[in-house]
Amino acid sequence: MAKEDGLDVDIVFRKKQKKKTCRGSSPPQASSSGGESKGSGRIRQVNEEELEVEIVNREKPLIIDFFATWCGPCVMLQKELEQVAETLGDSVQILKIDCDENEGISSALQIQGLPTLIFVGMDADKPALRTEGLLPAQSIIDIIQNEM
Repeated sequence: MAKEDGLDVDIVFRKKQKKKTCRGSSPPQASSSGGESKGSGRIRQVNEEELEVEIVNREKPLIIDFFATWCGPCVMLQKELEQVAETLGDSVQILKIDCDENEGISSALQIQGLPTLIFVGMDADKPALRTEGLLPAQSIIDIIQNEM
């Protein structure tokens, strides 16, 4: 299996799907859209094929948000990511991927807790960083500025 900066680029589909859990300060809640947008501003929702292309062809650090519309902390993280996008502008690319619509990549990357953020830098020798649960905007900014 090919690796690109610590992320599996080739997708391996697993027959047995583990149940994802929501991590953060709020319990899971029903939501029709979860405030998610397929392409609003600097935050863009992608599918697994588009994600692979973005990882390989990136020209700036990536923040990849694995989320679900029913996950309360995922909805809250959207507001934090909007602050990150406003603060960092074009120096970072923020992508979102719905785990329920893209189960193959979620399984391949063993996404079990939501929200999960994966930070992919420009240095091919540095592995991607991964966090689970709700993070404040300043913590995300600190990771990008100090670790990427």
